[in-house]
Amino acid sequence: MADELAEIDGIKPNVVLVDGVEREVNSQTRNLDEVEFFLRMVGILRRLEAHNSVYKVKRTGDHYYCTCPAWRNQGGSPINARTCKHLKSLLGEKYELARLRLKNPDGPQPKAGKAKAAPKTKATPKTSAKRKKPADEDDDEEDEGTKAPPAKRGRKAPASTSKGKGKQKVEEEEDDNVSEDAEDEIPTGKSPPELLLANKWDLETGLDPTGWWMSEKLDGVRTFYDGNTFISRLGNAFTPPNWFLDKLPKDITLDGELYGGRGTFQSTVSIVKTVNSVHWKNISFQIFDIPSRGDESFEQRYEFLQKTFGENGTNASEQIHVVQHEVAKDREHVLSKLKEVESVGGEGLMLRKPASVYEGRRSGTLLKIKTFYDAEAVVTGYAPGKGRNKGTTGALKCKMESGKTFSVGSGLSDKIRRNPPPIGSIITYRFQELTRDGVPRFPSFIGIAIDKDQPKDAEIPEHRKAGTSAAAAAE
Repeated sequence: MADELAEIDGIKPNVVLVDGVEREVNSQTRNLDEVEFFLRMVGILRRLEAHNSVYKVKRTGDHYYCTCPAWRNQGGSPINARTCKHLKSLLGEKYELARLRLKNPDGPQPKAGKAKAAPKTKATPKTSAKRKKPADEDDDEEDEGTKAPPAKRGRKAPASTSKGKGKQKVEEEEDDNVSEDAEDEIPTGKSPPELLLANKWDLETGLDPTGWWMSEKLDGVRTFYDGNTFISRLGNAFTPPNWFLDKLPKDITLDGELYGGRGTFQSTVSIVKTVNSVHWKNISFQIFDIPSRGDESFEQRYEFLQKTFGENGTNASEQIHVVQHEVAKDREHVLSKLKEVESVGGEGLMLRKPASVYEGRRSGTLLKIKTFYDAEAVVTGYAPGKGRNKGTTGALKCKMESGKTFSVGSGLSDKIRRNPPPIGSIITYRFQELTRDGVPRFPSFIGIAIDKDQPKDAEIPEHRKAGTSAAAAAE
């Protein structure tokens, strides 16, 4: 298949980046404005030293990604239609303008700016006053999903029932697929919705699932409908078209996912984060619970959802669906269903305890089941830690057997962060699937592979690679 980004309207990029390849770019900044300049001239202020910021530019599928604040803070633009001065400098401004028009034809048309000197500029990167997160906090777009949601003011974290499980809960929070990847906007200040969150069910040692309700775990964007609009798990409002919202009643709240289909997670994220995107027509709202009736049993809530949004329901619609559930007969039934779902590109399964109420916290009444893969990679460097990990290792920079690079931040103990594996050592990591550019999604550090001297990639079925449809995998 031809690379659609190789040439756009007869314009080629200055630098060709192959899918999955990243490059570091420097941005020299100097905090000089006219007032500071005048004050310095009269000797009131001391000279401020210029400093360098290093960002990463990466080709990921059908778009380019930069770790700078300017790229990340474009919440109103689809991920594949964002740019920044570093991308314009590296790829060429004319090329970038053509690419944005290609990827977001119905959005605001970009205008050519004044010519800028490349590749190093002394313009100060524009950052949001509200955002205090350093630009280099995340090493890769997909790593968004490996970080626990930031704490919000005005909301207390639910108390743990076990003093020794604090770390485990953080790791579980990091693994949840809200993405998690979709959550790189600046928080709005609105309290996050109190959603029912799942614990993990172990394939070998998990509790007996007989009688539990079983459903497919959808690879979409977790969404809370508050009776007026869609809100992300972090409290950020999505901006769907009015015609989409008009299909929903105003006197209830709903818990579900915005979903574009199996293997389309990255595209779904791009669409739902774009204001009034015409591509919302390709998105469905998959409802799996109704918090406003949370005191009722799950069976009662599910019956209400079916009568309201199911086939022949009072609010039945093409784009509003109730996630189908069936009762698990035994463990073998669950494992067989998991294999069936994964064979067609599904992410996994969810288990709901019968007669359970809706709890706005992580609960043992909801369990998630996913197959993970183990592989080895070579350590090539370190990313500095932020927040409570400041002064230690934030993530290990790694290279796969295939030559693709990625970072592992989840699963590192405090001891490992203080004394990380040396560069050149082989580590084992665990992950769920590969992204469209062939790097592990949600990687987690397992340990040093002392018996290995070369990295080894996992053998991944085609249907477990993001962006691969079930039909394509079957061909």
